[in-house]
Amino acid sequence: MNAFLLAAGKGLRLRPYTENIPKCLIKVKKKPLLGHWLNELDKLKLSKIFINTHYKSEMVHSFVRKHKSFNKIKILNEKKLLGTAGSLFKNIKLFKEDSMLMIHADNYSKFNLANLINAHNSRPKQCLMTMMIFNSPNPKTCGIVEIDKNKIVKSFVEKPQKPLSNLANCAVYVLSKKFFKEFKQNENFYDFSHDILPKLVGKIFTFKINESFFDVGHIKTYNLIK
Repeated sequence: MNAFLLAAGKGLRLRPYTENIPKCLIKVKKKPLLGHWLNELDKLKLSKIFINTHYKSEMVHSFVRKHKSFNKIKILNEKKLLGTAGSLFKNIKLFKEDSMLMIHADNYSKFNLANLINAHNSRPKQCLMTMMIFNSPNPKTCGIVEIDKNKIVKSFVEKPQKPLSNLANCAVYVLSKKFFKEFKQNENFYDFSHDILPKLVGKIFTFKINESFFDVGHIKTYNLIK
């Protein structure tokens, strides 16, 4: 299994904290956010860890070079932001031969990634991916799912005005090899939540965590946990 950490964002909503540092390197609990994710990935038997960069990419490169897993990390630098889906499909040749963890690196929690992978391995046959979800206290700010009795997504709406549940997308996924066969490589995708997830309703298994989960991309949230 491989992993893809999405870490290219500019972090405009986190100014002034991100004026001189990329969002993925701001400190949470006295450690760069990207460091938390790399340490969690170290607990898994991964073949490769891909990280996309853009804003102040040289700082991310410098940080990664000092990490103990540097020999299995490959940096994918984007001169122009491709979006969460654009990054995925731009590099599809690197990804499609194995299943993959796909993680938005501007989130923070202390869950066990191995439990997510175990859930994915026991998913219903029709499901091409597994989405980690949590109970959101502010569902209007999240991607909200409804699930059936088999924990399969039956509806997905990004930031709904009238949420039908409080089950929210963590933006942490396991993608199967079959996932990549579902889409034509020349399709013009940009955002994973808007362009991909709605097309896969009925084919997404879910794994719910009970731990606290934070979107560090919002300054109010960051001030609560930093």
